[in-house]
Amino acid sequence: MRMHLNPFEDITKVDLREITKESPLKNFELRKGLFQKEDDHLLSIGFNWEMQHWETLLENRLLSIERNFGYALFYYNKGIPDDQWYMSPGKQGQSIQYFPHFEENHYSNLYNFTYFVDVFFLQSFTVYETIGHLLFKLFDLEDNPRCQVSFNNAIYKLKKINTPLYKDLNKVKYSDDFQLGMRMRHDIAHNHPPHRIDSGISKLKGLIAFGVGKYTTSKEIKNVMIGFLSSIKKTFEVLEKHLQK
Repeated sequence: MRMHLNPFEDITKVDLREITKESPLKNFELRKGLFQKEDDHLLSIGFNWEMQHWETLLENRLLSIERNFGYALFYYNKGIPDDQWYMSPGKQGQSIQYFPHFEENHYSNLYNFTYFVDVFFLQSFTVYETIGHLLFKLFDLEDNPRCQVSFNNAIYKLKKINTPLYKDLNKVKYSDDFQLGMRMRHDIAHNHPPHRIDSGISKLKGLIAFGVGKYTTSKEIKNVMIGFLSSIKKTFEVLEKHLQK
């Protein structure tokens, strides 16, 4: 079937302040100087200038994922009837009919929704990697030149330096909201995208089976996005709790 897609259709009409009201980060503000030091020593002043740069980068990345969340929801709200994403037999007698309730405009909505979903998840983890950089600098965790700076490594290295912070960050890291978001980001980047129907081919003990392809509905994806934003908010709540001046 030939489809006519409208990339970024009506995007200039999006009211991001209204559309992002479901976000757990709505009205959230990163506390200024959270990762900075208080004393007036010349070395601390230089350190804080650098940390201010990283904090600004973090703020910009938070704004970016909020925008992409809003754009994704805009197209979601325009209508993507994929709760029932296949029918067997199909309306015309097909063995399987995918997206049986779609009209032409729904394909554009799905196309635009998934575009911003991809950007959302790929950019969301830059927030955590930036937090990792800030923690490495704040606690001077880079003990050798080959040490990989990352959020996961920052948590690991905090175990002996600040155990309470380590434990609370680990709780977020292993929460369902974070893990589901991480899995979806991994599938988008490295595996079959969850918002596209896969081949339906599976192999087990040398046998090949053909079936209905796997697919994640737009409603499920929306819920994972909201959950992941919630994990980001909880991460900052943990940081504010332990880095209070």
